[in-house]
Parts: sequence; structure tokens; C-alpha cells
Amino acid sequence: PRIPDFMPIISSPLALGGILYTGLITTAWALWIESIAFKRVPATDASIILTTEPLFAALAGALTLGETFGASDYFGATLIIGACALAVLLDGESSKEEEPLAENAS
Repeated sequence: PRIPDFMPIISSPLALGGILYTGLITTAWALWIESIAFKRVPATDASIILTTEPLFAALAGALTLGETFGASDYFGATLIIGACALAVLLDGESSKEEEPLAENAS
């Protein structure tokens, strides 16, 4: 296999600017802001937000680009939503179990 010639891309200011913007702004900066924000929310909430990210991306693709979904897409979305609902239910049950322990400690 031959290695592609990247010189036309590297020598183009427009292409290089697009690569830098994509790498620095939309990826690195967004992840940095996301990590700061997730320090301020409970772990369950953070995991639910990250888990549902593909659903929001698919919805954005459908609304902006007119993408359509197949049966496997709907099945995957159902699994994601079900897992999030289960996480919320299990977190709620563990919070109820911990409350009497906190009251007994004082």
C-alpha cells in the first residue's frame, strides 16, 4: 500500500486552518469545557449525558441533513434510553438506602 501524498493539504492555508480548527476548537476545547462541567454534576448525571450523546448526534443529523434511521438504529436508541432509565432507577434506589444510614450516623 502506498502512503497518500499529504503535501497539497499541508500547503493549503484553508485546509490547514480547517484541520487546526477541527482539532483545537471543536475537539480539544469542547472536551476541556466538558470536563470542567462534569466536575459539577453527579456521576450518574454525567454518565447519562455522555451515554445519550449518540442520540443527540443522530437527531441533529436527521434535522440538519435529512438522515433517516433503520431498524437497528431504533433498536440501539431503545437500548441507550433503557440503560439510562435503569441507571436513574438504580441510583434512586441506592440513594433511598443511604439516607437512613446518614441519619443514624448523626
